[in-house]
Amino acid sequence: MTVRNGSWRARLTVLGVFALGVALGALAMDLYQQSVRGRSSWEPPSRRESAREWHLRYLTKELGLTPEQTEQVRRILDETRQEFLQLRNEMRPRFEEIRRRSRERLRAVLTPEQQAKFEELMRREEQRRHRRER
Repeated sequence: MTVRNGSWRARLTVLGVFALGVALGALAMDLYQQSVRGRSSWEPPSRRESAREWHLRYLTKELGLTPEQTEQVRRILDETRQEFLQLRNEMRPRFEEIRRRSRERLRAVLTPEQQAKFEELMRREEQRRHRRER
């Protein structure tokens, strides 16, 4: 029995050393990538920072924009945002009609109990969508 216990200990030791090596390797790779890329430019925008501001900060850092270029890029991003908002408003009725038809078709295959639950799910989805649009 002592031979078996020694064999198991040796296997567990090898497995433990292997797992430790994998963990240290992953940590070293993460540290290396952070030093090469720079962590701050890849972080997602905070709740207080708009996606536009994050994008501007990212482009400024990664491209080494001058202050003049940064302002030009800011204006371009602002104009582009306005164009996208206008397009979204123009397309909204089509999306709403497609969503309405889809929901009607879904309701048709559901039982009354499922329909009630579906309505509640759709109500919560509408609330989430309205919060995102603000």
